Amino acid sequence: MTTSLAIIIYLVVLAGLALTTLWLIRRDRELARLELEQPKLAVQTLPTPVEETAPDGFSNRIDHRFRRMIYQSGLDISPEAAALLMIMSGLLLGGGIFLWQDHLIQGIAGFLVGMIVPLGIYMWFRSARVKAIREQLPDVMDLMARSVRAGESIDQAIGQVGTSFTAPLGVEFQRAHRQLEMGLAMPVAMKALTARAPLAEMRILASTFNVQRRSGGNVASNLDRLSHVIRDRLSYQRQFMAATGASRAATILIGLIGPAVFLYMIFSQPDYMGQFFVSPGGTALLATAIVLQVVGLIWIYGLLRNDY
Repeated sequence: MTTSLAIIIYLVVLAGLALTTLWLIRRDRELARLELEQPKLAVQTLPTPVEETAPDGFSNRIDHRFRRMIYQSGLDISPEAAALLMIMSGLLLGGGIFLWQDHLIQGIAGFLVGMIVPLGIYMWFRSARVKAIREQLPDVMDLMARSVRAGESIDQAIGQVGTSFTAPLGVEFQRAHRQLEMGLAMPVAMKALTARAPLAEMRILASTFNVQRRSGGNVASNLDRLSHVIRDRLSYQRQFMAATGASRAATILIGLIGPAVFLYMIFSQPDYMGQFFVSPGGTALLATAIVLQVVGLIWIYGLLRNDY
């Protein structure tokens, strides 16, 4: 196969992936817009909600976790579109490096890096969205408590939050309010809400609403107490993050040094690094280094994890 033919095939594959991905993203965003503006035309939230229980099988669990991460990132794109973006990024970087350098190992390394970068962006969006939800929760609960004391129902209080707050919680409560208006049961609407806002506080709030709908109770007092508890948790987490900031920075630095040196050696001395992939001893050393790196990062993450 000549170089020009390989380039043509590479460009055709990239163009096909790009067009398919853009079509999926445009479809997902249009359906998400219809769900908020015209809920009768788009009942189902996009991306599709995932079940609480992970399926059996290693590949199925990975697919389940990926779908959940995309669903909770707030990007309003389907997991299929997100996966195509990762593949397109990997082909764009890895294929470009392979055509430029004509070295298979460098192309594979570029493909893996290109796949990991969008995955890291998805994880960052999810983390930032969860943090924003946690910051908004105390004020949301205060507003709902005042609305209930003023004589409004739970459904009306949820709608008040949807119109008074910005994203992400404002959009989520607006979505829940539209679902309740359409006749959806409170437990089902709350399950969809907690699926997109994966916080223990949101599950407690959903349980409070479900219990109140079944047997009544003083919802305003419960919301006030829950608001105080969340503010105490936020204060503790800020202090914890400030106290462990240096350790977290060192962990990130240690975690990045190994892959950075490995990529540098692959691109600067590909023939030398190629021995790790062709000789049994080199493959064993490379696998041992990767395992030790992963185990060390998991251990440090466990030490710095905040479960309060």
